[in-house]
Amino acid sequence: MRRISAVVLAAAAVGIGGLRADAQTPSIWTDIMSKKKLTVCIVPSYQPYSWKDSKGEWQGFVAEMARNVASAMRVEPEFVETTFKTVVLDLQSAKCHAFFGFNATPERALAIDFSGPLYTLGFAFVNGKGWKPPGPGWTDFNSPDIKICYPIGTSMEQQAKRWAPRARHVALGTTDECILALQTGRVDTFLTAFLDSLVTKLKNPNVGELMFPTPSYALPSYAGMRLDADGRFQKFLQRWSEYNRANGSISEWLIGALEQYGVPRESLPKDVQF
Repeated sequence: MRRISAVVLAAAAVGIGGLRADAQTPSIWTDIMSKKKLTVCIVPSYQPYSWKDSKGEWQGFVAEMARNVASAMRVEPEFVETTFKTVVLDLQSAKCHAFFGFNATPERALAIDFSGPLYTLGFAFVNGKGWKPPGPGWTDFNSPDIKICYPIGTSMEQQAKRWAPRARHVALGTTDECILALQTGRVDTFLTAFLDSLVTKLKNPNVGELMFPTPSYALPSYAGMRLDADGRFQKFLQRWSEYNRANGSISEWLIGALEQYGVPRESLPKDVQF
């Protein structure tokens, strides 16, 4: 009984300590307002989402969204580089307040919170030069003879595992690594999001055809932030996303980033929706 009581008391002490730690941690909203800065995690060299120009300034629609949120909160935007492998941990550790561009999977919802959706995006395969799959469907890529590349920790990884579990998966750290693997023949195809595929084809005319697999569908993307008992920042971002998606601002930021990077507005499919 003494041993059981000791265990119970120890567990209670840990719980009380955790509550005290939570109480000492300022809410996201309080932290932003006290510092007068909104710190956003951002992935470098991820056109058209985010990249640095020749002057070292952040460009892309993720940067535009962050600046608009900061302006609405009457604070300054600040950017911290992250990767898809580390961004959840970066949010949990308060390295940044938000990240724009998450798929809100149930697994992620156990670790962080979300606001949105901000936009929806479909998927595309960028095939190697001269290589073609057996057919246009997702399941046509489900063969051990086909090597598919995707960046680790992205929605593309989830889709490849869902639709083509028998294919040979090559998971790399960045989009640029997948493009290099495609160009050198290490992989047959590169699974990416709709926007990324347009930029990849523009930047690398020596890659093969773009293919939009059937059935065609799109997944919503959200803003992510750490779990916060206060919840004020999450609620604010939810209202912000609803307002700016309804009035067309987010679509314009997406299309504007594509145009800035050299993809003409008129080249987009007429039925594309964000």
